[in-house]
Amino acid sequence: MEENKYSIQTGQFATIQVPEIKEVRGKEYYYYGKKNLFPEALIGLFDNSAMHHACVLAIKDGIIGEGIELVGDEYINQKGETINDIFEKISLDYTLFNGYSLNLVWNKGGDRIVEIYHLPFDKVRAGLPNEEEEVEEYFYSGDWSNLRKYPHTAYKAFDITQNKGDNSNQIFYYKEYTPGNLVYPLPAYIGGLSDIELDGRISRFHNSNVENGLAPSLFLQFNNGIPTPEEQRSIYNDINTTFSGEQNAGRFFLNFADGAERGLTVTPVSAENDDYYITLEARVTSRILTSHRITSPLLLGVHTPGSGFSSNAEEIRTAYAHFESTVCSPMRKKILTSFGYILKLAGYNVALTVEPKRIVVEETTVNESEIQQQ
Repeated sequence: MEENKYSIQTGQFATIQVPEIKEVRGKEYYYYGKKNLFPEALIGLFDNSAMHHACVLAIKDGIIGEGIELVGDEYINQKGETINDIFEKISLDYTLFNGYSLNLVWNKGGDRIVEIYHLPFDKVRAGLPNEEEEVEEYFYSGDWSNLRKYPHTAYKAFDITQNKGDNSNQIFYYKEYTPGNLVYPLPAYIGGLSDIELDGRISRFHNSNVENGLAPSLFLQFNNGIPTPEEQRSIYNDINTTFSGEQNAGRFFLNFADGAERGLTVTPVSAENDDYYITLEARVTSRILTSHRITSPLLLGVHTPGSGFSSNAEEIRTAYAHFESTVCSPMRKKILTSFGYILKLAGYNVALTVEPKRIVVEETTVNESEIQQQ
């Protein structure tokens, strides 16, 4: 009896990686990651991971606190935006990208900035540095993935000595220093990128399990002979496109073999560990929080048993004090120092002080046994 021949194929996922920042021949600007779209990839993670999204907003809210203390509203551009409007936007960019950018407009004399606009950090790219390793110009595009429709425009880098005429419209590009990167920053949560991406994939996976009719894992066997390699690839691609991936409830195995009966055999493959996804979700949550240096999920409104504190209030106060001193305060200081310098050049002689967020918590004792029963 001739031994059956078979082939098993599985699908693969592409993952986000630490960006390669490099000079590309024929380009006036440095590439920022794969296809020059790393900032856009970070926005995708922000939009698709609930935990990461909450962490970023929590840090942003912690940075802006109760807002910059000013007497009255200080409008700083023709859109009617105030200093605090710009402060909130650049705080979000700084949290998400580890940098922010502004469009500065000087007066004719070049002795004062007359307008300040927020520029989305993801839409700015750095020009090639000069011999002193200084970037002299930056490029702006509404969509770097479609330069034919949204061609980039060059702007003079912020320079108080060359700010007249054609150089009166400048870009101020502030970034956190990261070793090995001359022109672009890496996000502070760089070590958690894989887990942040996984969080979004898990959500889409479970959503697809509910929405789609095919089981999450299947073994498919055709019992009517082994097709040619070209036919196998065609059949595999058709089924893979239709059913696999987190959008369609997961992977499948595809097997071709000679059998006694002709037809297709579909066998559900049960998970070996029913607690697999529970354990995976807990791991992902922990690593995302760690990448953002958030010591307690209670700061995001998420409770986890076994924290070691006798009450929610005690844990929240302790965690927020640590969060404020190690995360929010250092980031706030860097933003206010750089933004304050620009405001001074715009004629705003104000001391930029921000009162941290005031948290109000109730003394509610946590009963772990009751929580576990729920």
